[in-house]
Amino acid sequence: MAFGSTLTITVNAVAKVLNRLGDINAYASQYMLRSSTDEYLVDIKHSKENAKGIDPLLRGMDRHTMVLTHSIFATATTPKIVRQVQWTIRCSPGDDPALVSYFSQAAGSYAANATRVDDVIAWLS
Repeated sequence: MAFGSTLTITVNAVAKVLNRLGDINAYASQYMLRSSTDEYLVDIKHSKENAKGIDPLLRGMDRHTMVLTHSIFATATTPKIVRQVQWTIRCSPGDDPALVSYFSQAAGSYAANATRVDDVIAWLS
């Protein structure tokens, strides 16, 4: 299954509609919105972790990642600016998808609080 041909994100109360560029493979896709001044890119990828250097109890975990990148193109007087947010969900194979979803939504809700985001950007921990 796949997301639709467009993906909408809202940035500062403005809806940005990104068009699907296509599938990188059966487990990944990209969406993009480009203007003359900037670009929004969303990468969605799914994989299984098999790295030998990780804890054996965590080996083989399913990994679902979404990366949102906003690039403001350089001009003659300003450098290129890049902003990026990554969201990764990791779970054991066979875990209950509903429970993974509840946990992920709770984490997202906690992290998306505007004051908390401002605090993290200000280097609080």
